[in-house]
Amino acid sequence: MKKRQFVFIFALTFLSVIIWITGEILIGQFVNSFGLSVGWAVFCLIACCAYSLWKCPRNPEDSEDSDHPENSENSKNSKQK
Repeated sequence: MKKRQFVFIFALTFLSVIIWITGEILIGQFVNSFGLSVGWAVFCLIACCAYSLWKCPRNPEDSEDSDHPENSENSKNSKQK
């Protein structure tokens, strides 16, 4: 795992926990509903996973994009060598 990926995962996890705890405190202070608390936790988990899949840094070498002309030229050159 690259440093950039580790930093992204760590920062996303830290931010998610802060948002979740803040929501739990507000729910406990003003609403005091167990169902809403569970719903908030599930929402935070799903939102964190969705954002992670959407914005996670990927390795450019691992991409399978053959639609770009640059990639097809590179693959042709590597096959000729």
